Amino acid sequence: MRIKVYGCRGSVPIAPVGGSYYGGNTSCMVIKSSGRRLVVDAGSGLMQLFHEAYTQDKKTFSATTCNILLSHLHYDHMIGLGTFQPSWKRHYHTNIYTCSRDKRSLKEQVIGHYRPPNWPYDLQTACKFVFKEVVSGVPFYVEHFTVTPFWANHPDMTQSFHITDGHKTVVYLLDSEIEGMDEAHYNELLAFCRGVDLVVFDAAYAVADYPRYKGWGHSTINHGITLARACTPKRMLFSHFAQHYSDAELDAWANLYANENGCEFIMARDGLELRL
Repeated sequence: MRIKVYGCRGSVPIAPVGGSYYGGNTSCMVIKSSGRRLVVDAGSGLMQLFHEAYTQDKKTFSATTCNILLSHLHYDHMIGLGTFQPSWKRHYHTNIYTCSRDKRSLKEQVIGHYRPPNWPYDLQTACKFVFKEVVSGVPFYVEHFTVTPFWANHPDMTQSFHITDGHKTVVYLLDSEIEGMDEAHYNELLAFCRGVDLVVFDAAYAVADYPRYKGWGHSTINHGITLARACTPKRMLFSHFAQHYSDAELDAWANLYANENGCEFIMARDGLELRL
């Protein structure tokens, strides 16, 4: 199994003057196994995925289906859908897996705002999206991946994901605030994360800044390390860095913490690829 990061920022994409080592795209990553691809979240990094894949492997990317897990519907996690060019093709279908949040159709919930005057064309009629409802706590299958969604401590019905191909396992915890989580949900979280190959963890804020943002649904590197001590994953990948942190500040975070208890701590950056 391979994991590649296409966006590691939170809230809004950025374009730093002079560029950035960590990058400026919002949340998007791809899990690959046995030639199959599963996209997790559709932030602005989705466009980088499209351009890279189409340039390097046009034949493979011209296949008829792309599968995307959407943790929630905040704009930074789905802004890439509006310009995802493969979905404009008649033969191409993009399957979007997410939970239902109200009585509207899933299609309307996810892309209903992508129409004039908010967007130059109506995405519901222009693109070939197929919407598949998932239920928290109920496993489902995508290609040969088994995915179990479970609730995150974040506004607007955000879900985390436990993803396995039967050999390796990833738990995706972006937009999840560990502090303040009730005991039942924390114990559930520990059970999902215990001994897995990789935990993708929300480290939106510096430890010193966290009190200002407490209750917003995000965490810090310290919260991740505490979780790692309790459930001993093999690796933890920190991501979803708030847009106002510079490379120098993120470098300082990385230098503060050493790997411990057999867990390797890694800072995400656009283009980072890990082999599990």
